[in-house]
Amino acid sequence: MSTIKITDQFGLDVDVKTDILSSLEKYASNLSKLSLTNLNLQSIADLTLEKPSITSLHAGLNFDQPVDIGSGGVTLQVDAGLKGTMDIYVPPTGGGSLFQQDLYGETIPVAAAERYVSIGIGATAGPDIGATVNQLTLGFKVGVAVTLTNYRKFTTLPTAPTILDAVKTTVAGFSIPGGRDDLGAMPDDAIVTLEGEGTVTFSAKANLLTAANPLATLTLPSPLPALDVSAGGSVTVGASCSLDWDYQLRIRKLDAGHVSLGFYRKQGSETTVTVTTSAGLSAGTSGTDLFSSVISEISPSAAADPNAIKALGLPDDELKAIAAAVNSGAQRKLELSLLASLTASDSHSAAFLYEFDLAALDAAGNAALAAALHGDLSGLTGDALPAGVQMVRSIATDLQKTSMTWKVNLLGIYNYISTTELTRQGTVLFEPATGDLVITDKATALHITAASINFGADTGKLRHLLADSFLITAAYRGSKSVVSAPEITSSHSYFELQASTSPSDMLTDLTAATALGLLDAGAPATLVAGIGNFGKTMVYAETSYGDTVAPALFLNGADPKPQGEFESAGRQAIRLLVRPDAADAFRLRGVDDQLWPQMRAAGQFNFVPLFPGLPAPELGAIISDYTLIVWWAGAMSACAKNVAAMNSLIAANPDPESPQFLKLRAELAKTLASVTSNTRDEFGQPWGLVAMDTVSGSRAAARVQIAGARFAFARSRPEVTAAIAASASE
Repeated sequence: MSTIKITDQFGLDVDVKTDILSSLEKYASNLSKLSLTNLNLQSIADLTLEKPSITSLHAGLNFDQPVDIGSGGVTLQVDAGLKGTMDIYVPPTGGGSLFQQDLYGETIPVAAAERYVSIGIGATAGPDIGATVNQLTLGFKVGVAVTLTNYRKFTTLPTAPTILDAVKTTVAGFSIPGGRDDLGAMPDDAIVTLEGEGTVTFSAKANLLTAANPLATLTLPSPLPALDVSAGGSVTVGASCSLDWDYQLRIRKLDAGHVSLGFYRKQGSETTVTVTTSAGLSAGTSGTDLFSSVISEISPSAAADPNAIKALGLPDDELKAIAAAVNSGAQRKLELSLLASLTASDSHSAAFLYEFDLAALDAAGNAALAAALHGDLSGLTGDALPAGVQMVRSIATDLQKTSMTWKVNLLGIYNYISTTELTRQGTVLFEPATGDLVITDKATALHITAASINFGADTGKLRHLLADSFLITAAYRGSKSVVSAPEITSSHSYFELQASTSPSDMLTDLTAATALGLLDAGAPATLVAGIGNFGKTMVYAETSYGDTVAPALFLNGADPKPQGEFESAGRQAIRLLVRPDAADAFRLRGVDDQLWPQMRAAGQFNFVPLFPGLPAPELGAIISDYTLIVWWAGAMSACAKNVAAMNSLIAANPDPESPQFLKLRAELAKTLASVTSNTRDEFGQPWGLVAMDTVSGSRAAARVQIAGARFAFARSRPEVTAAIAASASE
């Protein structure tokens, strides 16, 4: 039995006896003295915790010598000096909450008659923090700061203890969670927290909702083959995952035989997620190849058979490249989903929370509990939990409940018989920002392949190509040159991976959501409040058009939309995306409806008199916006005339393979070739997506997803069908 002396600067000098089986006896035997600072405990030692004069108190703790915490190795090192705290929490009348201002999430209610005395120790993770030979191992990195805190609950009913007795009891029963026996020795309602930077590992399965994005090239075969593409389905992927993060392990004794373990992310801190799926052609579940599973979900004629891909007769190196690209895409999707679950702006719950019935644990349960205490949750994230363990929440389980959209961009699919044929004659890549897949012909693949990423696409080049391909597809769909099943849509998307995202950058990213009607105008400022830097962030925005909505991009009924309507939509897109409080708010002057006719009459080289006193760089930006809008409106107007002519012919002669129709289709292809050869980069940016959405009457399905190291956001809206639009206008 050890003795720990407690003193203060005002004459207090008392001894605290620890039990021979206590945590301090087991793990910190050289702790012999604690000195209180900034608190005269001597003067209030005999007062009880129920006295009205006693409110929440705080004191520092001095250690007279270094303390090594561990068993069989140094797990935590406490230097001599002011390295700890002692607090007494007294709730307000009516009750309060422990951890009310906590950075780690959920609070714990405290009744009016309850008090908590806490002892916190600041330490450094020692060299044996994760050593398997050490009985006390924790999931923190060597050398990082770790805070170990005990919270002991007392009640003032029927009789309140004295302050000194409460402090002595808390010190004597200080718990260091090394295993089941230590957790079992904790008193009821006691709480132990460990905070620091470390790694938590676990296994997971995810449902990935495959979604085909069929995109046409300028030339279409004649006659058109039936498109062997479906809307998609779901594939399940298993993976090993790890989180590198600032986290809190919170242990709470629920009653005499039950404890809870919760893992909480530090709010506002940066989290890195690493996911590894099985490599090779056996990456899927149930013995099937993952790529075969994906293809079978987006192609009605394909079977989920791992031998089907091999049957294409591709060389082994191409098969390996396909497997690597698909696995890399799946890994990126899982990483983004886990990040979104952890860093969502409204997420304050535990990432993992389990309850243990200590008496019911078998060998597997004991092993899983011991592993969990040092950050390995693989024994608690499988299909079946050990006896005595109940899962309350797990982001690993959330992956199976919430399907993520895994887009498969089929570039030029209308020129091939099937997705498998496009695969056989083409190349499979993954987009590194989003994890989405790209299947395209080999020539196009050479243009968009990233030099620095194995089996990955260059984000900028792919974004530009997809925007061009969407415009081509939308025009063909609007002209009934291609007709798909009602559930098949083609998507216009913007995506970017930002290495470092400032609050201003994040406001700009969220403004895309307001422009698409997914957020109120004032919401972005509220969402970003209090975060100084958002770190690495993936931004994705998408609108999807089917055969019933695509014509609204070009036509008013049967008539082509005039250029003025496109110019109005282009100006509106600028107004929606440029914030009045942003540094580029001057751009709003250039899209004023009253000034626009004068700008059109003068031409962009004669704007100086229209914007007196405007600095040259700002005038240059307005000229750039003007040129963009006029280019886009002219291009869309030309396409609209072709689309209207083709629809008119179809109405008179419903044969899409007639010589007259094929001639008009060739003219449309010529117009589109001219447009896409001069496409400006802004069309692949949020402006192009919002301008197209605006001119269509915002009828397309839309979604915005932001997933980053410190923040996540996701909103969507459904497609507005003609019937819904007609009902809304009545």
